[in-house]
Amino acid sequence: MRISVVVPAAIAFLGLFTEPAHAAEPVVYERFENATGGRKCGGVAFTAEVIGFGGLVADNRAAAMLDGKPGTCVDYGPGVRVPANEFTCEAFIKPGSTADYQVIAAAWNEEADQRSWALVVLPGGGLRFDVSPDGRFHAENVLATPAEVLEPNQWYHVAAVCKGSTSRLYVNHRLVASKTRPAPGVFSGKANLKIGSADRYATAGPRPFLGCLDEVRITPAALEPPQFLRTRQPLPEVKVPGPPAKYLFPFTAKHREEALRWQAEARARLMALVAAQEPRITLAEAPLDVKTAEPQDRGAYLLWKVSFQGNSRKPLRYEGLLAVPKSPGPHPAMLALHGHGGSAQAVFDPKGLYHGFADRFARGGYVVLAPSFPHRPYAAMMLWDLFRAVDLLQSRPEVDPQRIGVAGLSMGGEWTMWIAACDPRLKAAVVSGWMCTTEGVFSVPNCKCWRLPGLVELMDICEVHLLVAPRPLLFESAARDGCFPIRYTKEGFARIRAGYKVFGAEDAVAQDIWDAGHEWHGEMAYPFIDRILGGHAARAAQ
Repeated sequence: MRISVVVPAAIAFLGLFTEPAHAAEPVVYERFENATGGRKCGGVAFTAEVIGFGGLVADNRAAAMLDGKPGTCVDYGPGVRVPANEFTCEAFIKPGSTADYQVIAAAWNEEADQRSWALVVLPGGGLRFDVSPDGRFHAENVLATPAEVLEPNQWYHVAAVCKGSTSRLYVNHRLVASKTRPAPGVFSGKANLKIGSADRYATAGPRPFLGCLDEVRITPAALEPPQFLRTRQPLPEVKVPGPPAKYLFPFTAKHREEALRWQAEARARLMALVAAQEPRITLAEAPLDVKTAEPQDRGAYLLWKVSFQGNSRKPLRYEGLLAVPKSPGPHPAMLALHGHGGSAQAVFDPKGLYHGFADRFARGGYVVLAPSFPHRPYAAMMLWDLFRAVDLLQSRPEVDPQRIGVAGLSMGGEWTMWIAACDPRLKAAVVSGWMCTTEGVFSVPNCKCWRLPGLVELMDICEVHLLVAPRPLLFESAARDGCFPIRYTKEGFARIRAGYKVFGAEDAVAQDIWDAGHEWHGEMAYPFIDRILGGHAARAAQ
């Protein structure tokens, strides 16, 4: 069935911007030459701040300026549809900011499951393409670029291509992301097709586009780069963040002695990278100065509010929670670490994504320290404060200093990696919602705080975990974790297990994969830690 072009004939200069021309006519071609084909809503204005790069083949005197406020968009209503198997949405964009989710174009409404497709700018300068085959959200269908592909206040050509079960994203005609969608097809629902916004996208909803848009074209065909809209002069080459072609100090050991030498040198290099950003202050220079308040009775344990001096010669105190079992000690102990936006209270809460894992360990006979740590430019900058947290646990008379472990989710998983890798006093670790290869972390938008200067070039991020060997180490990897794609966590684990084998400890490392999102699991973690440290968290009822 032929799909009608909805732009006015006066602005439908079909084929003038592509070399060679393609056969399919656009269903939408919004040129913004001081008029719009759809209904202009909210803060959509016209500007002479056009694309540049020698201009376009056809006359281009105006672009759209969108103010990013609620209601701002060009609305084509529910009547515009793309085919069920292939289409292309392309546009020239100049984002005024890359701090928020911003819709470029979409036929997407999460109310009543009317999702079709959406092209969105991500916080940090990434790009995302959603496609739904049935109106429901399919996390595995989401295609996203790394952050920093787009910079504010620069013109780019972006294109999202759906071809059968394949999604592709291009920036300045370069392929920057591609994947096969497990759930193929494109839903033809009742969502309004909008440029610069969506009916409803994500739970909180992104803001409408803030900045300039021009030459938005939606074509019922899977175009190739030579068929995209073009400027007279080539667009700049985009740099896509990713792993280096060659690492400076990868793990290549073939026998245990060689592995131990690599481990000692790698640990020294990593700690030097941290020290370059955050010098370490000794306990002699800045004592822990632990302070506690009156405890709360939690049944099996007492819960104390605690604070201690951080890694600074100046006053810098971190607060947290310290759980001490009522049963006679000495007890094993766990350092429980929260992630982005979390807190000590969060890891004790059974209702959140942490599923109260700190509480579970405490009821299982462990002394548990859960500090509340801030977000730093680089997560590794908390390493010396993590050492201090272990110092605090070792200083407690209730703790057996030879039975201390660590567990954390998300950024807490990253902190777990760092402290377990650098502090042999920790006898076991659970890294939840973090372990991945460098390629995998770059494959989706992630907070840049993991990229400690010098780290990306030194070794694959998964190899940092080999500094824990031969001590026991468990990874929790959720199959639907959007931050760390399961393909790359499986690949990372295979490499880590192979490394553990070189250390003679292949059975000391394990991976728990389950069907969930970015959250704590615990099914393998509690018996794993109990077996090593001697508690009974696996038997402690929630």
